[in-house]
Amino acid sequence: MHLSRGVTWSSILALGIALSGCSGMVSGDGNSATGPDTASKPAAGSGQPGVGAGGASNGAGTGSTPVPSAGGPGTVPGVVNPGLSAMHRLNTAEYNATVADALGTTLQPATGNWRGGEIDGFDNIASVLGVDDTQYGLYLDAAEAIAKDVFASDALRAKIVTCATADDMACVKGIISKTGLKAFRRPLLDAEVATYTKVYTTSRAQGADHNGSLQNVLWSLLSSAEFLYRMEFDNGVKTKHLISGYELATRLSYFLWSSAPDDALLAAANDLNTDAAIGTAVDRMLTDQKSARLVQNFAGQWLGARKVLAHPVAADVYPAWTPDIASAASKEMFAYFDEFLRSDRPWSEFLSADMNFVNAGLAGLYGIPNVTGTASTRVEYTADARKGFMGLIGFLAVSSVDRRSSPTLRGKWVLVNLLCSPPPAPPATAGKLEDKGDPTNTNIRAVLEAHRASPACSSCHSIMDPFGLAIEQYDGIGKFRTKYPDGSTIDPSTLLPPSSTYPQGISFSGLDGAEKAVTDDPKFKECITEKLYTYGLGRSLSNDDKNNAVAIEKDWETTGALSVGRLLHRLALAEPFRYRNPGSAQ
Repeated sequence: MHLSRGVTWSSILALGIALSGCSGMVSGDGNSATGPDTASKPAAGSGQPGVGAGGASNGAGTGSTPVPSAGGPGTVPGVVNPGLSAMHRLNTAEYNATVADALGTTLQPATGNWRGGEIDGFDNIASVLGVDDTQYGLYLDAAEAIAKDVFASDALRAKIVTCATADDMACVKGIISKTGLKAFRRPLLDAEVATYTKVYTTSRAQGADHNGSLQNVLWSLLSSAEFLYRMEFDNGVKTKHLISGYELATRLSYFLWSSAPDDALLAAANDLNTDAAIGTAVDRMLTDQKSARLVQNFAGQWLGARKVLAHPVAADVYPAWTPDIASAASKEMFAYFDEFLRSDRPWSEFLSADMNFVNAGLAGLYGIPNVTGTASTRVEYTADARKGFMGLIGFLAVSSVDRRSSPTLRGKWVLVNLLCSPPPAPPATAGKLEDKGDPTNTNIRAVLEAHRASPACSSCHSIMDPFGLAIEQYDGIGKFRTKYPDGSTIDPSTLLPPSSTYPQGISFSGLDGAEKAVTDDPKFKECITEKLYTYGLGRSLSNDDKNNAVAIEKDWETTGALSVGRLLHRLALAEPFRYRNPGSAQ
């Protein structure tokens, strides 16, 4: 691997830069690393960037946020421990968005062959985002390609190279500081400026010109652990403390934009020390077009919209299902959630709002008249018996199997994703309905009742199946029906057994009944809070985190409108988003 104009990468690595901590295996938990990373970190109290309030540091990027007193800004009743956020490697979507926003490149080097992972329903959880040697090689190649792309463009290069005079070291250091701020998402320390200045001077000594040497600096910055990871530092503080303004700006930007802070957010970082300042930042960020990534990456994973295109559907059973229909159904799911994100519509209407976003093909599958063309149109069609998220074709399809609807899968999906109450794992001997023959043309309810006759199966199926049985009038691609293929009538009535939510049990029927049963469950509001908490902080939830999510939900519910936008504000203002606790056991 060689840099431009004969400058070898190995000669720059000899300076001890760029691969800080990533040449070996950096674990995603932020607690262990092999390689030179640990030696490169400044000691506590040394002016290390990212120090939280209460740390004895006046280094660059520390912020000046005071610790609020009890009952002050950021205090939510019932929050017990803000937790310790682990070192967080950029995932595929975050990497591509970051280099596009920070540098203007159109390259999207992060692809499916990059090391990823998903846990708790999301692909941005720090504990599974490690780096091995193969992955780091891909990062090096991507960094080289991006640096070349930026410097090959007059327009993009001009945003970095602000002086054309070679060896004007004051200007070179200014370029490094400005570019480093974007790459590291906080100001560089003097020692870091000196290190990357040495990359420049070494490149010049080996024959590279001014622009080529700055290109090598950019490559080095993009190859560093500080770019690849979102890092936060305690700086010797042993107790709960506010994170720095730059760290908070970074948390906000990757939560709402899946990307680095923009210039405005970086400029305001040291002023993110009041509820009002944070609220203003969140408002601005949600009106920016980059907030569409929250819909794509949060709702797309949580609600299953990203899975619709690849969902297997048997063409011989459902010939109406086409790639165009799948695409339209996926887009409708995104648009449906976006309606709640962008408006003051209360979350309690998520399962009852009578609206669709359809083109002609998708409208035909629904039976919605008077829709033409391939573009998506928002319609409110009240003549059918279908409404709410659980009536969307995309949801109904992706919660089915390839040849039939699946009451069990649909019910489990509701428990996991809308009520955050996953059922126990099935016993090893549970088997599948297909094990007893092809159930495509049969009465699934009757087959399930026989399956549930086993006590080992009954306990789980009794809480999963009712939600799915109530919406059995929608087939494996979400089309309405009243009979199974064998001619038997579909009975959508069902019963949930007694529980803490419904001590006497509850009976309901059809889509309306299922959606009302879910909406009336207190866990429905708690669940979106828990999902946003998980995604926003990029970590699996500890018991303290789960208690915090409940407290934040109560704060959301009792202090104003139940809109998604307000919930995002309450999360951003709550202690878990503004603090870290070095002594936390996550």
